Amino acid sequence: MNGMKFVSRNGLKALVALIGISVVGISAERYLAASPPKTTKPDTRPRVEIEHPRRVTVVQRLQTNATLEAFEDTDLFAKVSGYLSEVRVDIGDHVKAGQVLAVISVPEMENELAEDKAQLDSKQRSLETAERQVDHNKANVALQDVTLKRQEELFKTRNIAPQDLDQAHANADIAKADVGVAEANLAFAAAQVNLAAATVERIKTLLAYSQIVAPFDGVVARRLVNRGDLVQAATSTRTTPLFTVQRIDTIRVFCDVPENDVPHLHIGDRAIVKPYGFDGKPFVGTVTRFSFSLNPETRNMRTEIDLPNPDERLYPGMYAEVSLEMNRHPEALTIPAAAVGADSVGNFVYTVTDNRVTRVGINIGLTDSGRTEVTGGLSKDTPVVTTFRGAPPPGTAVQPPAVRQNS
Repeated sequence: MNGMKFVSRNGLKALVALIGISVVGISAERYLAASPPKTTKPDTRPRVEIEHPRRVTVVQRLQTNATLEAFEDTDLFAKVSGYLSEVRVDIGDHVKAGQVLAVISVPEMENELAEDKAQLDSKQRSLETAERQVDHNKANVALQDVTLKRQEELFKTRNIAPQDLDQAHANADIAKADVGVAEANLAFAAAQVNLAAATVERIKTLLAYSQIVAPFDGVVARRLVNRGDLVQAATSTRTTPLFTVQRIDTIRVFCDVPENDVPHLHIGDRAIVKPYGFDGKPFVGTVTRFSFSLNPETRNMRTEIDLPNPDERLYPGMYAEVSLEMNRHPEALTIPAAAVGADSVGNFVYTVTDNRVTRVGINIGLTDSGRTEVTGGLSKDTPVVTTFRGAPPPGTAVQPPAVRQNS
């Protein structure tokens, strides 16, 4: 009996506890069902991105095509006719100024030179004879003058006849006349020597042309003859040259600048040259010269950029892309080019004031590498919306803008 009473009491306590838990659970469930859940209302204002103006260097760039040419390019022709006895170079050979490239054999001219030299020797001997004759005649004049004076003294003392004095006068006059003749013969002989010497020099000059020499340090670009070829003396530009030599230690880069950009072009403007098909680093030079005149057909001005080419990586005839940098503006106040809009009133940007979009009119200058120069209407402390396209219209409330970090 006592045992059964103990079990009944413990079971009753458990039942009461279970009923209490159930009642608490039901009450909590009803409370939760009666209290609606708390929610956060989303911010529907649009988002924009802003950026502060910053100072960078901007330039006016002209992208154009260009051709590369040798700094000097010369066709070498024959001055005398004959057969090529030697051809000493070929295409691609580097040559020095004065180096012999080929030799033309002209034996008949060599024979003529020998004859002219012999004539010169003969004329020089005749000149020497004439000089001696002049000296002889001058000595005779001196003798006759002394004789005449002696005869005059004797005539005063009546020791000679008048005929003897007359003869002395005649001899003195004849001696002086002989000097004049001798001097004329000497001048003629000297002229003959000069003529013979000029003839020899002319033949030597023509024979010098039998050697085709390089006019400057360069590279043989063309060789159009072979040993044994008969070449004719060039009489016009239609004659085929023997060689073409190019100087390529410096390369001329020629491009055309349109009429609208000509006023902004200056000697010394920076130029970046990128040859087509060239995988290396672009070449940087400056505008060296331009023609100061426009082609009436294209309205372009011929412009040249000289590039040092010590490693000979650039070749005449290459095609290149050139970027000319004109109107360089250092430390210009700039904003993203996409931030600038334009309408009938003028150029403008959007900024954000008190979380609302505001339109600000501006003046702009150059645009370079995705950035536009602002010349008025905006301070460096005024942030601008990075792009005006798709931006909310002025007056629209926006979320606190995100600031783009300058890269």
